[in-house]
Amino acid sequence: MRIFSYILATLVTIFVLNIALSFSLPSYRNTLVNTRTSIFPVTKKTLDIPMVDEKISESARLVESLDRIDKHIESLNEAKKTEIETINTESTSGTVISLIDTLPKEPEILLSGIFLSKIMPEVMVKKIDNSGFFGIQVMGKILYNTYFDEKRNIKVYAFADTYDTILLNMKLTSSVYTLNETDQFFGYTFFLNQIKKDPKDTTVRFITALEGRAIGVEVPKSYYPTLKTLLLKSK
Repeated sequence: MRIFSYILATLVTIFVLNIALSFSLPSYRNTLVNTRTSIFPVTKKTLDIPMVDEKISESARLVESLDRIDKHIESLNEAKKTEIETINTESTSGTVISLIDTLPKEPEILLSGIFLSKIMPEVMVKKIDNSGFFGIQVMGKILYNTYFDEKRNIKVYAFADTYDTILLNMKLTSSVYTLNETDQFFGYTFFLNQIKKDPKDTTVRFITALEGRAIGVEVPKSYYPTLKTLLLKSK
């Protein structure tokens, strides 16, 4: 028992002495640290923990960067798609629909069936694009369709308005034409005579009323007698 007490006292003395020396002598403290490290080395797993954490952090940053790149590319694609759709809307289908809505639409005004029954089959007209009538500009919006017999060089204008409305508008062209009202054809007719006579102009122009609407005609003077006969025939 006494021997054990001596050993314990010796160990305590050594321990206290080591503590005192480690605080008073830095070189001795470093020697103790190195001795402890050699006896109990730091494991590789412990050393790798900061590296693993650093790799995880780096991977997270990489994934985040890739996500940002994907979102940026997606936003660019959406912007490009919107631009293409806008161009398509303006240039093909939305912009064709848009242009159709803003462009003046040519009406569908058919010629009087009675008028056609009188002139056919001697005169065969077909619809052509409108390009003005009688070479004049009139006030207001006048809707009409143009029909043409290429063989006879006859133009026929089917107006949407009544005879009286067209007559009122044509009276505003007094600087170009004088109007000669008659009852020659269907009760109401007026001829347009040029104020400034042009020897080269051999066209007879007149507007008549049929089935509640006005019909304008431009016919070569040489063919006018034949057309007049056709229009005045009973059947």
